[in-house]
Amino acid sequence: MTAITFPDALKNGDKIAICAFSSGVDSHFHPRLDCVLSGLTHRGYQVVEGECLRQQSSPAKQRADELMAFLVDDSIAAIMPPWGGELAMEVLPYLDFNAIKQARPKWLVGFSDVSTLACVLTARCGWATLHCTNLMQLHPNELDTHCLQVFKTLELAPGSEFMQTPAPYYQADVINYAHTPDALFTLTQPSQWRCLNVKDNREVELSGRLFGGCLDTLGLLLASPFLALDEFKKHFAPHGLVLYLENAELNANALSRFLIALKLSGILSDINGLIIGRNGASSSSEQHSEYYQALQRSLGECLFPVIIDADIGHVAPNLCLVNGATVKVLATLESAKVLDAQIITSLS
Repeated sequence: MTAITFPDALKNGDKIAICAFSSGVDSHFHPRLDCVLSGLTHRGYQVVEGECLRQQSSPAKQRADELMAFLVDDSIAAIMPPWGGELAMEVLPYLDFNAIKQARPKWLVGFSDVSTLACVLTARCGWATLHCTNLMQLHPNELDTHCLQVFKTLELAPGSEFMQTPAPYYQADVINYAHTPDALFTLTQPSQWRCLNVKDNREVELSGRLFGGCLDTLGLLLASPFLALDEFKKHFAPHGLVLYLENAELNANALSRFLIALKLSGILSDINGLIIGRNGASSSSEQHSEYYQALQRSLGECLFPVIIDADIGHVAPNLCLVNGATVKVLATLESAKVLDAQIITSLS
């Protein structure tokens, strides 16, 4: 088995590159950006801004060249995009993965389209990456424990272990950071994880090598040479994967097609469990119903446990999920509801 490489723990004075390899930040959002960057500086990090950061879009080659420069720069400890976007996959053909493998591993941090690149780095280069709250959500006054866990995770040494539990509430409303640059999370809606295909009362355990991200993009890449997930499982996860996915914009039929395609390609044939985040695409009760029907239709007969409505993705808050880490999820079920759960992650 090939070992996953975990970046060094971040420490005071380390450089964090703020790099927009998907979508940049236009002027309406600069007050929020300045605030979160000031927060990083206050925590003792050096902030290095990329040239593509403060504009909404840049050519793919320019974004790729800038990202590549940060990836091979051994003075950089972490790369934090401001948020996701639409077309991070455009940069993939321009990256030199052999050169990246020779560089000092560094944390790549965020969710949504950030996971497009994060998963490729983990699969192709064996670097652990961090799927979590995006930079633009990390206001220096934010007290949400899942947000604070981002920095705690980045400051852990390889071999460390940490535990998380589900959030009791989630963020129902979309925050417009252009109108309210100092907005914090207001977690008001009761959260309830569920198990899609286990109805009786029992204890469920999922364990294996953790891997996943945004289904909207990964669904197009999981069987591609950029991820080659079968090769990843063979070399890095001989004891199985715990796969996690979240939906940003797919409607019910598109969601079904993506999930069925994963089954047909064999991606789901030998995983130990699947965790799916709250749905970011639904706004009405009818759409929610169609979404759950799509999950049941696509995954209801899976032999491994399928946990849904987890704290992953476009409906805050976000767990800190380390691609490449070993994970154990212990959950107590009652009538398909997850009464309590522990997510134990080991950076090994």
